[in-house]
Amino acid sequence: MDYIYPINFVSHDEWLDSGYEPKLAQGDVVTRDGEFLGMWRVVDYDREDEYSSGRIEFIMDGESTVKFAEDFAALDVRASRGFALSQLIRTIRAWYEEQPS
Repeated sequence: MDYIYPINFVSHDEWLDSGYEPKLAQGDVVTRDGEFLGMWRVVDYDREDEYSSGRIEFIMDGESTVKFAEDFAALDVRASRGFALSQLIRTIRAWYEEQPS
């Protein structure tokens, strides 16, 4: 699989295309070079309510607790959900780049 971004949320587009199917609200987080960092998931949202709030979370590989999370105010409003996703990706990238090689 080609990873075009420095930090990639695998299967995120499939979740969006499904209409926010809860079973698809998770996937891997992988670097451009294919390094597995952990998993993402979206929680605390109501698929039936386009204005439902929720949270996007990152759980680091080998851990069971959330490392980073971003809340969003409206599920089906790209400015809200997209901003939260962008912020979380920036946080993960900064954390990753600080790690010793």
